[in-house]
Amino acid sequence: MYQKVLIPLDGSKEAEEVFPLVKEEIVTDGEVILLQVIPPARTQMVGSHIVLGSQQEDSDRHEAVDYLRAVARQQSWDAGNWRCEVEVDNSVAEGIVRLAGRAGADLIAMYTHDRRLLARHIKRSIAREVQRRAATEVRVFGTRELSEIAAAGAAETTDGQPATVDNRVFRQIDAFSDLSHEQIDRVVALGTRDHVASGDRMGTGGQLGEYMFVILEGEAHLTSHSEVGEISVRIARPGEAFPLAALLGAGTLITSGEALTEMEVLAIPRSELLMLCSREPEIGMRLYAAVGRLFANRYAETLTHLTISAERELREGDS
Repeated sequence: MYQKVLIPLDGSKEAEEVFPLVKEEIVTDGEVILLQVIPPARTQMVGSHIVLGSQQEDSDRHEAVDYLRAVARQQSWDAGNWRCEVEVDNSVAEGIVRLAGRAGADLIAMYTHDRRLLARHIKRSIAREVQRRAATEVRVFGTRELSEIAAAGAAETTDGQPATVDNRVFRQIDAFSDLSHEQIDRVVALGTRDHVASGDRMGTGGQLGEYMFVILEGEAHLTSHSEVGEISVRIARPGEAFPLAALLGAGTLITSGEALTEMEVLAIPRSELLMLCSREPEIGMRLYAAVGRLFANRYAETLTHLTISAERELREGDS
């Protein structure tokens, strides 16, 4: 059993799902330390204004703390057992190892993205570096472990009968994080479980979103149309609900979605979900509170990507 567990987060849903994998191995009065490592900011010109590196860094730190606190609120764990930390370092691995030593963590539990191409090697290199340098135990989880947890939950029964909703699975869905088990039952009952073939379209930007999809297995590629073609926005993975824009305003989608792999999803009709939220305001209030946080976090992530891109162009321009 562990007394202090450090969980580094990178903004992805998978990294947040490491906690359920180690929860039963933490002592009752143990502590979970959520960590995000952010890069140092430098002073730069934005138009005719000078943005001090210290100002940008302070803003980045506040955004990171808000994100970590939102993750902690989503977990079924005593609030007093959580601590949120932000480290500033060019090396994510160094920031993780340094905080682990300072906090006296006896376990570092982290997720590594099982993805193709460059991102896969970058993420795995961080995990390898932490394992090589940390003085404490390091456990690295991938997509397989997360899938096994979902599969184990799906096999559970209640009083010898299949459970109406497996809350160990659906409680992990980002948009459902504020709902009670009974409220999750009500929402999930509206949907149907569907298989989606790789390459199938799952909504088009600028058009009405007829469904909100809950990803149980597989990945979807979300893109935005521009004059130069489709621009990649992000990859949606198990534990995520999308497109959230289907629930807002007229339901016009911001991004287009396409199944990147074969998928298993819960397809919830937009019209029926809105009707449920109207009939039961508490469900609507909790659902939209979670959706608002998700939009805020994804907006912050987009700003971070834009900042990194702008810094890269400024460096290239100076060289």
